[in-house]
Amino acid sequence: MTKLKAVHWRTLLLAGLFSFSLFQPGKALSLSCSEVRQLTLLYFKMHFSYSNFDDEISSRTLENFVKAWDPWKLYFYKSDVEEIRSKYSKKLDDMIYGDLDCSAVDFIMNRYSKRLKERHKHVSALLKKKYDFTVDEYMMVDRDKLDFGSSTEEVNERWRKRVKFQLLNLKTSVGDVEKAKEKLEKRYELALKRHNELTKDRVLGIFLNSFSASLDPHSSYMPAEELEDFRIRTRLSLEGIGASLRSEDGFTIVVSLVKGGAAKKGGLLRVNDKIIAVAQGDGEPVDVIDMDLQEVVKKIRGARGTIVKLTVIRETSKKSQKLVIPIVRERIQLVEQQASSEVIEVVSSNANGRAGKKLKIGVLTLPSFYIDFEGRQKRLSNYRSSANDAKREIRKLQEQKIDALVVDLRNNGGGSLEESINMAGIFFDEGPVVQIKTGDGEVETYYDRDGRTYYDGPLLVMINRHSASASEIFAGAIQDYDRGLIVGDHHTFGKGTVQNLNDLAPKLGAIKVTVNQFYRASGASTQLEGVVADINLPSLVDELEIGEKFYDYALPYEKIKTAKYKEFKLVDRYLPEIKKRSEMRVEKDPKFKEVRDEIEKFTKNKEERSRVSLKEKKDDEEKEDEKLAEEENTDEEYSLQDDIYMQETLKIASDYISLLKGKKPVGSPSIPVLVEKAKPAKASKAVSENSKKEEKK
Repeated sequence: MTKLKAVHWRTLLLAGLFSFSLFQPGKALSLSCSEVRQLTLLYFKMHFSYSNFDDEISSRTLENFVKAWDPWKLYFYKSDVEEIRSKYSKKLDDMIYGDLDCSAVDFIMNRYSKRLKERHKHVSALLKKKYDFTVDEYMMVDRDKLDFGSSTEEVNERWRKRVKFQLLNLKTSVGDVEKAKEKLEKRYELALKRHNELTKDRVLGIFLNSFSASLDPHSSYMPAEELEDFRIRTRLSLEGIGASLRSEDGFTIVVSLVKGGAAKKGGLLRVNDKIIAVAQGDGEPVDVIDMDLQEVVKKIRGARGTIVKLTVIRETSKKSQKLVIPIVRERIQLVEQQASSEVIEVVSSNANGRAGKKLKIGVLTLPSFYIDFEGRQKRLSNYRSSANDAKREIRKLQEQKIDALVVDLRNNGGGSLEESINMAGIFFDEGPVVQIKTGDGEVETYYDRDGRTYYDGPLLVMINRHSASASEIFAGAIQDYDRGLIVGDHHTFGKGTVQNLNDLAPKLGAIKVTVNQFYRASGASTQLEGVVADINLPSLVDELEIGEKFYDYALPYEKIKTAKYKEFKLVDRYLPEIKKRSEMRVEKDPKFKEVRDEIEKFTKNKEERSRVSLKEKKDDEEKEDEKLAEEENTDEEYSLQDDIYMQETLKIASDYISLLKGKKPVGSPSIPVLVEKAKPAKASKAVSENSKKEEKK
């Protein structure tokens, strides 16, 4: 039975947000075996495919839990894992449900703790040895090819290679093997300290994640800290100082400052500062050296208008300074994650091969399908959402009289189901966008019904293998309606499921459960297969194991009946010509040739990728590696000059515009801004980098 339904929101989180409390309101709890049993029951009550904790789920959960502690098979012996399997593989369901018995968790945790301490002692001995980095030997890094070690000698040999590999990497950065040993010893001491600080609550949280991952790749348990981070990502705002942090060797280091945030505006905190203490207002500073990063973040975040004082160590080429930096917390808008737009000019070619008409191509970049769930629930008039922001940006582009629009969904991992429907509705007045199938087999069709089209011009959508979930709903709808061209990697990620996020009692966090599977208006699922590009551009990512189909326990692909909708017929008839012209350009483009050579090299070196050399490279090899690392640095500001995929998409847009106007495109379109910058590009880039370095000092 199929139900036709307008968009009425229980707030699905692509998923969406559905809040209720399983436990007594107002009572702060920590996880116990009783809560674990109640939560597993709740998963089965809601899950799309599974309703019973059977032997298969028990076995999967156990394997996941062992893997969570020892993913590289460095700690447990093969005999440990065999003993764990024989004791618990098909008994977890009976133990937890029948006897309220979580002793399996304790047993595995205790065995791991024992092996961890043994390995820590062994590492201390290994760090006292001398290493010959001229020996030609390798370390296996393909976990699928490794089994757990059968003997102490086998495990010791793995650790010898691991420590040697880590020393080799550190030696390159610190310049001296003895300094590398000191640094590595500190890291292992810190890892042991972190492990000893683990609470039963955290361990049971890891078990719950192992259980939920046995159902499908996207069901999960979120502790309170992760839940808060999730809410920040969906509402694109937080209350704090606006800084990205990382933990290294016990220090909390400032990675970047959010544009427009309190720390950036204050001008005192800088990138690479090491935070060693945190004080609330005039309170006593709390030492945060060796503190877990999540705990440090909790101390730095706080209500807007309050003061936090950070004690930092700042190292320069001349000296090391200790500074106390007061910052007034603010509500920080994560502007870099919001929808943004720009206009890029493209010049078409005429029949004589000369420059033709100047075209204005609008580019709308959408990093995620975000929505401030709390703002909407409170009925705030100005709550932030991707569709609202996209409409605002499109209006700006239309004022500049654009000839076509490119929606860039590369690396957009999804977000709100509601927002994917609202976004699709910007480009047609009404109709079905997505169909959703529940666990009992009923199908609901979700429509855009506002009767308005906000942009009716030529449309292109850029995707890659990291475009997932809500991105696939949007791209699939545009493709089904024959409304716009899909350009990029061969296909998107392939996530075709919907999750509900369910709030628990205070301090327990939330559970995310896969409750539905979604389908395109055409009836096809995006599960496993994704949305296939109309025009596929060569990409190394297409060769990598990225996507739903590579996940354990992914739900299967299936197709349902087509919903009723009317195609615009704006793409298919022009596609062969557009494709032919794009392929000709890509074939001649030297940068795309580099990509093809890279792909060929990658596919030939499959065996080499499963291992790494423990031999020190010569100076010329190191310089070559450094050069490659600089070229692949993703932290630099975006540059159209380096984005060959956007360049080709803009040229495809030029061809598409000509064909829509009944003209056959000739020659190759050009992008004036690239022609103007071609010669001084390297120099200007260097100036930009120097300016950044000067600012950080």
